[in-house]
Amino acid sequence: MKNIFIAGSLAALLFASCKKDKAIGPPVEIKPDYALPQGNASTTDNNRIQQLFNNYGSYFLYVYTQKDFEWTQATSTGNSRIDTAVLANPQYAGQMLDFLDDVWLKFLPDAFKKKGGIPYRVFLADSIRQYRTGYPPGMEYLYSDIKVSGKAIGFAGMNSGLSVMTPAQKLTKKNAITAAVWNYYLGNNILEIPAAFYNVSNYTAAAPTTPLNALNPANVEAYRQKGFLPNSYNTVTQAPFEWHNGAYSWTNAKSNDLSSFIFNLTQRTDAQMAPYLTYPLIKQKWDILVNHFQTKYGIDVRAIGNATY
Repeated sequence: MKNIFIAGSLAALLFASCKKDKAIGPPVEIKPDYALPQGNASTTDNNRIQQLFNNYGSYFLYVYTQKDFEWTQATSTGNSRIDTAVLANPQYAGQMLDFLDDVWLKFLPDAFKKKGGIPYRVFLADSIRQYRTGYPPGMEYLYSDIKVSGKAIGFAGMNSGLSVMTPAQKLTKKNAITAAVWNYYLGNNILEIPAAFYNVSNYTAAAPTTPLNALNPANVEAYRQKGFLPNSYNTVTQAPFEWHNGAYSWTNAKSNDLSSFIFNLTQRTDAQMAPYLTYPLIKQKWDILVNHFQTKYGIDVRAIGNATY
């Protein structure tokens, strides 16, 4: 009797459970994050933006909200700074796409673009303003050309100024964009660095004797012999600035070494680099990276560095 009672109870529960079941409704439609075309750009330009999305899964956006822009509030020297984008006139969308292609996208193979070479969202803006509280009128804003946040990059300059840029101005902007997007690639592991690069120089040895500058050519020579490049140059005199500044702890030698090589690879011409490539360790590390980026990703970094306008 006990077993019959248990069986009957289970049957009653199953019946009650089945009775409460409801039919599964139609599948919920997952809508895209943005509807294309966005706005009043020309049909040709909107079609180009649609094609970029179709090819690479990336949205090139000229209509968006501050929430879309998603910059994080930051503080510096006690002052709050909030980054915002000023939307551009859609009539300049085509010029902006041409510009970005000329200084950035044309150097990347399609396979790389599809695997993160173009972020999911690319914000096109007239300008990017950084508001700082506590500053007097006329000084409360700072302006930047590029802003990187998460899986998005914002570019300023989508305005009439694109049509009147000098070659020198365009090259300056190209170099700024190159620095930002390569930092993005490395920071998000979209590009990897081969271990062979780090095996050439000795990062555990004592730091170069200081001060390291043009007035101490013997120190600079020793630094070059160790396989290290400058990390930037004076824009007027072209005098090199070394990443070792004299008070450097040497703890970040590997990351600074890579940064200096990426900078020179992507922003300096063959003629500018010729004196440095006479040093065997520099040349060895240089060739490792050039071959690695070409072989693994199809990126010709020297085409980027040698670009002129």
